[in-house]
Amino acid sequence: MNIKKWPLIVLAFFALFLSVIYFVNSNHVKEVLLFKENDFNSVNSTESWRHFRKELNLSQENVRIQNFQLILDKNNKIYSVKFDLADKKDTGKITVYHYSNCFSCDTKEENRVNISKNSVREWKQYDKMMRAESFFKSLHVLKQQGFFNTNKFNYELIVSTGWIERIGLEGEYFLLENKTIHKIDHTKPRKGLSLQVIGNNLPHSFSTDVETTKSIFLPDYYQ
Repeated sequence: MNIKKWPLIVLAFFALFLSVIYFVNSNHVKEVLLFKENDFNSVNSTESWRHFRKELNLSQENVRIQNFQLILDKNNKIYSVKFDLADKKDTGKITVYHYSNCFSCDTKEENRVNISKNSVREWKQYDKMMRAESFFKSLHVLKQQGFFNTNKFNYELIVSTGWIERIGLEGEYFLLENKTIHKIDHTKPRKGLSLQVIGNNLPHSFSTDVETTKSIFLPDYYQ
């Protein structure tokens, strides 16, 4: 090999090394717990979200949430929680975060916070997603109103796609308005951003039917 080429090869490897370091650092996410304790009765979802948002340096108004799943046991202890966030920056790019944390899963790897992120130029469903700030405020109000305390099942899945949907699932339907819960007629057409509570005696394999499911449309996001 021509000895004169060695400096170029070394520089190429060094540039590659720096690129890898930059990629790793730019995609590294601080491991921040959304809920610091597993007793949901003691959790203030609004304050938990605000701390989480500030720790990860997320936007206040531009962060949207989807695929939210929170599993509680019959004592309102958090079994697990996961969700996706989409944060639109001033640059126009959208940073997508994937969060998961389990308090009572089988493995040590599951029982820790996992957050990853990636940047995309567009996220087609972004404009139809619910603002995370509003979602966690609603979650806190529903907890205060006892909406999750059914005690009919060993576990409850609190789930929301974060997208605009129509009445479609079996079960009871409600509306959260001015921090008050109203039961509504599920036979009348209605659409909006909603949240479902689905009961089961195991922390998995949840299914929707008249006996297990109730749905609630969240404020400012219904028609």
